[in-house]
Order: sequence, then structure tokens, then C-alpha cells
Amino acid sequence: MAKRRGRGEGSIVERADGRWMARVDLGWQNGRRRRKTVYGRTRRDVSDRLTRELRAAQEGEIIADARQTVARFLARWLRDVAGSRVRPLTYRSYENAVSRYVIPHLGPRRLVQLTPEHVQAWLSALERDGVTAARRLYLRSLLRNALNTALRWRLVVRNAAVLVDPPRTVTHEIRPLTPEQAQQLLMVADGTPLEALVTVGLSCGLRRGEMLGLQWTDVDLDGATLQVRRALQRFGGDAAARRPLLKEQRQLRESLAEPELSAGERATAEKRLTEIGVARHAIKTSLHLVEPKSARSRRTINLPAVAVKALRAHRVSQLEARLAAGSRWRDGGFVFTSSIGTPIEPRRISKEFRALLMTAELPTIRLHDLRHSCATLLLAQGVSPRVVMEILGHSQVSLTLNTYSHVLPALQQDAARKMDAILSK
Repeated sequence: MAKRRGRGEGSIVERADGRWMARVDLGWQNGRRRRKTVYGRTRRDVSDRLTRELRAAQEGEIIADARQTVARFLARWLRDVAGSRVRPLTYRSYENAVSRYVIPHLGPRRLVQLTPEHVQAWLSALERDGVTAARRLYLRSLLRNALNTALRWRLVVRNAAVLVDPPRTVTHEIRPLTPEQAQQLLMVADGTPLEALVTVGLSCGLRRGEMLGLQWTDVDLDGATLQVRRALQRFGGDAAARRPLLKEQRQLRESLAEPELSAGERATAEKRLTEIGVARHAIKTSLHLVEPKSARSRRTINLPAVAVKALRAHRVSQLEARLAAGSRWRDGGFVFTSSIGTPIEPRRISKEFRALLMTAELPTIRLHDLRHSCATLLLAQGVSPRVVMEILGHSQVSLTLNTYSHVLPALQQDAARKMDAILSK
């Protein structure tokens, strides 16, 4: 008499259409009994698949609902993981990337069936659609991070995004100021409202949001130290409502650039642009203080004397502005403020910085490039990369070395000269 199969061992039967089928009981998972059916053209195919399913269940490789889609998992990942780990502006970037680029291509696919071939086909489709290499690299990184969570939760047996080569990108060229250009900028900024901000940016390497989020309680001028505890960012509003408006606005501006556009069509497009501007204004965003970019970004910096001097003068100017504003002054304790004490709009300060560069007849750089200039100047003076890492708030010294690799040849030459001075007879 044939021995009866035990519970959970599965059963194999031949269907009426000639195919073979097996049902396997995978036991209780998350409070529910999970069963799975596998099919094959031959009994051997089904037997092999049945063995793999049983082994996976015994080893705890997958405990997911096999019907869970990529879209459903990413929605959960955004809500439960990314939402509690990243800053609001970063979360909005994740949310936009997932809804705009990932879901339309990979969303309907089942998570457990996602393969490297699917991910590669997705990236190739994005490339054909004109998505830049930098954006595709960002999207692959986002998907890889999400699938790492799925791997830890044992929802998948491998991370399909890791097994796909990243798109080749051209590294953004860092454009730091030379020592002469830095001195020229400080000379032109002397006595202007931007003097202290430019000095702090150049000498301390703060990010734009970190500078605008500084409060006087973070600054000890007598002890010559500065603490980075927060950053200022603009976000909020209904991103889903704003996205189609931005797309339509971009399309209308492109159409207005066409020379063959008739006068009537041009007038209609310009009228619609005005309506979009009003609609966008109604979708309010606001300035918020947020946590620094990373744990390492929360740091204490020793202020150079030039920064202490600039900040002392800036505090006197701010007190004078406060007296002039009278009851209109809104005291938030910020170091860098508007004429009535409110936080400064990040885009506005960048615009004013570009105007200052034009006055100084210097190359057009971003305000963030003051941070790069600070690091480059420190490394060029022989300051240890480890110390520069601490000043900038980088998470690893390798990030500092990779970002400012253009300075390393000069440092190596200087090291060789110093070694000659020690060892030469």
C-alpha cells in the first residue's frame, strides 16, 4: 500500500487538458493559512517547482502574498519606511519619482516575480523616453533601497535592482572658487546684507538650508563655535495638484517659443499661463525647519576669526533693522532674516547671490558651491580629509575624498616634497 503524503508535502495531479498541477500547503503566515498552486507541462516540472516552494517555505525565504504588486509594496514602503526616515522634501521627491516613473512601468507587476530583466527593460524604456542618465541613476537607487526593505522583510529572495548595472553618468563638475576669487567675493560683499552669509558659507562649508536655518542660540561668538541643528526648506501644498500644472506650464512655454504660432494662439497660451500662475499660487507651500540631512550633519564647527567678525557686525545690523521695522518685526531668532525678521526664502537668497557674483565679475556658481569652495581651500592648505569630513558633515571620509578628488594630485605632490625634506641628506 502506497504511503500517504504528510501535511504540507503537496500533491501532484494531471489535469484534463494534459498539464500537471500541484497544491502545496505553506502553513500559517501572518495569521492566515497560505496555500499555493504550481503548474507545469510535465510531472517532473511540477515536482521540481513543488520542491523549491517547500524548501523556500521551510527556510523562511518568502512570506509574502504572491499577489502583492510592486505598486502596492512601494506605497507601503513610502508610508511606513521612507516617511519616517527622510526629510519632507526628500519624501516628496521619492513620492513624485515613484508615481511618475516607477508605477507606470513596474507597478502592476507582482513583487515576487520582479526580475533584473524587468528592471533593465524599465531603465531602457526611460532612456528612450528622454529621461536623463542622472535621473535614471536616482530612480534605480530609489528602487534598490525599497527592494532592500522587501529583502529584509523576506518578501523577495533577491534585490532585482542590485543585479542591474547602474546607468553611466557624467559627474557634476565642482566649480569652487580659487583663493583669489574667494577674496574678491568677500571684498565685494563687504558692507552688504550678504557679507555674513557669504563669509559663513566660505569659511564653514554650510549648506544653503543649514545657513538659513541658523538661529542665534546656535552661535557662540565668544567661544567661536557654531552648531548645525536644523535646516530651512520650503515644501507643502498639494503636490498631486501642482504636478499637472507644472507640466502644462512647461508645454505652453515651449509652444510660445515656436515662431509659426498665430497671434490668436499666442494670446490664448499667454492667458492660460496667467491662469496657471494664479492656480499654482493658490497651492500654498511654506517654509519649515527640518532635521539636518543626516546624523553627521548635526555638528559643531569652530568659527574662524573672519566669520566671528562678520557675524558680530551682522548682529548689529540686524538690531538696527529691528528698530527700524518696529511692530512689523517678526522675531524668530534667525541669524539671516528678511527686513522684518522672517526667514529668508531660499530661492530669493540664491538670486541675490548671483547678482553679487555679477557685481564681483566672478563666474556664475551656485550658493552651494561656497561649500565646495570651503572644502577645496581647506584641503589645499593641507587640512586632513578627516577634519574636512567633520566640518562638512559627510557621513564617510570616502565621500569627502571622492567628491574632492580634483585636489588630491596637488596634495600628493606636496606630501612628496615634505617627505623629501625629511629624508634628503
